[in-house]
Amino acid sequence: MYDRIVVALDESASAQMALGEAVRLAKLSGGVVYALSVVDRGRWPGEVSARFEFEPEPSAASNAATRIFDEANALFRESGVSGKTRAIDAYGESVSEVLARAAEECDADIIVVGTHGRRGTPRFLLGSVAESLVRSTQRPVLLLRHDGSGARTQS
Repeated sequence: MYDRIVVALDESASAQMALGEAVRLAKLSGGVVYALSVVDRGRWPGEVSARFEFEPEPSAASNAATRIFDEANALFRESGVSGKTRAIDAYGESVSEVLARAAEECDADIIVVGTHGRRGTPRFLLGSVAESLVRSTQRPVLLLRHDGSGARTQS
């Protein structure tokens, strides 16, 4: 069924819900969960306008990734699921493009993503990583909408 399951993580409740669903799928199928967090510390160092630093200061985003990876690894151990975590620097590229490429690289059978389910003007103004991901990958994407009440809705 699903041997390689990619799940997108950030600090949101919807991402935690997606992680739980990815672990559930992995438990059912005996698959591996690849928990990915995309951090963006700016432009690629090779760009003319960017200044390269050999040891950049840890950012709030990378510190958050460490916290969510600790939680993900604890969930993997508790549930007996094989899982791997990885932070990927976007270097100014969109989060959805980075996730789509990472899913291709690990030959994911499915990508699990949480979404806030915003509609109308708020979604237009904020953009939607989930919507953009669905449009930019050929891989199946399972969207889980978090409505703020703790209830889970699959899209």
